[in-house]
Amino acid sequence: MPFKEPVRKTLRAQWLGYLMRQFRRERGMTLIGAAEYLQRDHSALARYERAEWPFKRDDVLALLDIYGVDDAVRRSRILKLAEECWRVNEWDIDNADEVFNRGYVDHTWLEQHAKTICAYATQILPDLVQTPAYTARVIQLRERTRKPTEHQARQVERRTARRHAFNESGTSLDIVIDEAVLHTTAPEPGLMRDQFAHLADLTRNPRVTIRVLPADVTIAARAFGPFEVFLMPDPYPEVGYLDNLAGHIYVEAPHSKRFVFAYEQLRDAALDPAESAKMIMIAARDA
Repeated sequence: MPFKEPVRKTLRAQWLGYLMRQFRRERGMTLIGAAEYLQRDHSALARYERAEWPFKRDDVLALLDIYGVDDAVRRSRILKLAEECWRVNEWDIDNADEVFNRGYVDHTWLEQHAKTICAYATQILPDLVQTPAYTARVIQLRERTRKPTEHQARQVERRTARRHAFNESGTSLDIVIDEAVLHTTAPEPGLMRDQFAHLADLTRNPRVTIRVLPADVTIAARAFGPFEVFLMPDPYPEVGYLDNLAGHIYVEAPHSKRFVFAYEQLRDAALDPAESAKMIMIAARDA
C-alpha cells in the first residue's frame, strides 16, 4: 500500500521530486513505465515527484538505477537528500559552489519555479535586477578586494545566468527598495547611472513591480533589514530567504509567514509604482 499520510511539502522534498522527474525525462521514460519497475501505481509516483508523498530511500535507489544515474558522488547526495527530505530550513555556508555541491536546494530552480519573488532591499539591489558591472562591484565589496579575481568573474557569470533563467521563466518580481538605495554612490564613473537606468527600464516590464519606500516612513518591518520571499504555486508554501553574514538562510513554513507579513507592511507603506518610477528616473539622471 502506498503511503497515504500527507506530509509537509518541504523545500528538500520539492527539490528531490524535481530532480527525480528530470532524471526520468532525460531517460525518456513515462510515469507509467517507471512505476512498473517500482511495482507502484503511476499516480503514486506522480505524487512522489510533486512532493505530496515522501520518497522512500529504497525507491530512490531503485529509480537511480533505472534512470542510469551512475556517478557515486551524485547518488550519495541524492540519497542523503531523500533521507532528510522531511527536514525544514537550511543554513548554507556563504560559498555558492559549496551550496550547489551539498545539493539541498538550487537557488536558480527556486527563482524559476516561484510564482512571485518578493524582495526588500535596503542598501544593495536584489541580484535579479543588477547590471553585470554593479554585480562585480558588490562582490568586490563583500570580498574586500580592489582587483577582480577569477572567482569573482565566475560569480558574476553565475548571477548573469540566473538573470537569463529568470527572464525565460514565468516568475513575477515584486520589489520594495529603500530610498537610501537611490542615493548610493560608487567610485566607478557611470556605474550607478547605468544601474538606475536599468532599474527604470525594468519598471516598464509587466512582470516586474518596483516600489520605493520613502526615507521618512517609520514602519516596524523596516528594522529587520533586507530579505526575500518566494511565493510558490499552490499547493506549495512560501519560502523566506536571507543573505547575510550568517550565510544563505532558507526559512520554510510556518515561520516564513513572518516574511510575508513584513513584506505586505513594506509594500503598503511604499510609493505606488508610477511614483516610484519617477523617483528612479530622477536618480538615474542625477547619478
